[in-house]
Amino acid sequence: MTAGYPAAVPDAPAPLIAVRARRDEVIAILSEQFSHDALEVDELERRLELAQRADSVAALDALVADLPAATTALAPLPAPPVDGWPARRRIAAVFGSVDKGGTWTPARTLTAVAVFGSAKLDLREANLAPGVTELRVRCVFGSLELIVPPQLAVESDATAVFGSFEELHRSPHEPDPSRPILRITGLTLFGSVEVETRLPGESRRDARRRSKQEAKALPGRKAELPAATARIKED
Repeated sequence: MTAGYPAAVPDAPAPLIAVRARRDEVIAILSEQFSHDALEVDELERRLELAQRADSVAALDALVADLPAATTALAPLPAPPVDGWPARRRIAAVFGSVDKGGTWTPARTLTAVAVFGSAKLDLREANLAPGVTELRVRCVFGSLELIVPPQLAVESDATAVFGSFEELHRSPHEPDPSRPILRITGLTLFGSVEVETRLPGESRRDARRRSKQEAKALPGRKAELPAATARIKED
C-alpha cells in the first residue's frame, strides 16, 4: 500500500453487478416480446421466474437467445378499410403508462397490453364502429383503467390467473348491427383492471351519485342499471 493513501473499500463483486444489470434488461426484453405476441403468457411467466433465479449472465442470456431482436418501435398501423375503421391496433404500456381519450377511432380489434405499466382507455367520446369491437386485454403485473359511456353495450369474457375478473355484461338480447358493442376478452395475470361507466365529462364521484339517483328513481330495476364502477382487484 502506498504511504499517505487509505486502503480502498471493496465494491460489490463485479459479476454480481453484471447479473443484476442483465436481469433488468432481460425482464424488459421479455415484457416487450410478450406485448408483441412473441411469447404466450405461460412462457412469459416461466421465463420471468427463471430470470429471478438466474445467478449468471450466461443463464440470463439463454432466456432471450431465441427471441427476435427487441425493438421499442411499434409496427406501422394497417391502412383503414373502406368503412373508415382500422382492422387492428395495439396499445402497449411496458414499464410505462399510456392514456388514450377524447375523440378517437378505436380499431375493430383493439389489443391493450399492460406489462409492469398502466394503461387508461376512455371510450366515452370514441368513434366506435357499428357491430362488435373486440378489446383484447393482456395485463401482466400491470393495470388497465377502462371508461365506457352508459349507453354502450358491453360483453365480457376474460380469464384471470392469480387475480379476479368481475365481468360486466350490458348487451341487448337482440343486438342491433348498426350500433356498437364492446366485447372484452383476454387475460389478467398478477394485474388489475378497473371498468367504470361515466357520462362524457363526468367525474367518478358524479357517476356514483348519478347511479344511486337512477336506482332510487326506478324501484325494482336496480339490477338492470349499469354499475358506476366495476373493479378487478388482485387477490
